[in-house]
Amino acid sequence: MIKTTKKIKRVAFFGDAMVEEKSHIFQDVLVVSKLAAQAGYIIVNGGGPGVMLAASRGAKSVNGKVEIVILNPDKQPKNYEGTNQENLEMADRVYTTEDYPERLNTLIKLADAFVIFDGGTGTLSEVGMTWELAKFNNGHHKPLVFFGEQWGKIVTDIEKGMKFETIEKGVVSIAKTPQEVIEILTMVERA
Repeated sequence: MIKTTKKIKRVAFFGDAMVEEKSHIFQDVLVVSKLAAQAGYIIVNGGGPGVMLAASRGAKSVNGKVEIVILNPDKQPKNYEGTNQENLEMADRVYTTEDYPERLNTLIKLADAFVIFDGGTGTLSEVGMTWELAKFNNGHHKPLVFFGEQWGKIVTDIEKGMKFETIEKGVVSIAKTPQEVIEILTMVERA
């Protein structure tokens, strides 16, 4: 991964809101966010269930800081995962937005790096936005760390199928273990 001058303070966690607590994904998120909080990072997420809840729980298990970005309850669209009450109660700071694009933009503005787990179309939109912004800000970009072996083929197929430039390929990494996520985050910052 290309190094960045960006100082990483906040790490956003993106992924499936429907992932179950007993799943390996939920458990992996718990460990990654715990390690990230222990390393001094503030954990940022969308305030919902699944990966978002696991990220907050992991951070709070070691007294880490959590910031969440939620939609105004009166403006939530149908099929939206909603705000998880436990996640809301764990948050050290809550940002409320009026629509999904504002929520996504706020998450992206707050975070200095992104850890991406399995997910659906919401995760896909997060990946697209963050990857494009990382390209535009190359050298001062916000790194993307995809978690899990399955991402190797997906990322390769995207890069080939979409004819990505070399610069676009250099702003992402794939971590296969929770410890690798932290190693990547600390390695990508220029001294």
